[in-house]
Amino acid sequence: MKILRYAWVVLFLWFGLSQMFFPNNWTAFLPTWSGYMPIPAAMLVKLNGWFEIFAAIFLFLGIFTRPIAIILTAHLLIIAASAGGAIGVRDFILAMIGVALASVPADNWTMDFKAKKTKTDPTPDGASIQT
Repeated sequence: MKILRYAWVVLFLWFGLSQMFFPNNWTAFLPTWSGYMPIPAAMLVKLNGWFEIFAAIFLFLGIFTRPIAIILTAHLLIIAASAGGAIGVRDFILAMIGVALASVPADNWTMDFKAKKTKTDPTPDGASIQT
């Protein structure tokens, strides 16, 4: 699962950074209903870019791995449904990575795992405290 998590990190970092630095390249992909919002299209793309960058950082560090995976899965499923066609199929398959990440316990490279281990085992080396 580490490979899938880090693959998703790269994916969302690339898309997020691309949306931040080149928002005009992405405005054509916005759904038609976004034109009714009071926010300019380029700003919507940049906001989405920030969301994807922060989500990728959280995934990289392993902070709230399952909730972030669920949120990104929903994000991709919305994109897949609105895009349709080949892009929709691709994003649906990418969303299944999120289902896989949300379905398994945190791996030992995540902050989630370390936090859980600290709660259940207060000693750093796992040895019991003798008094």
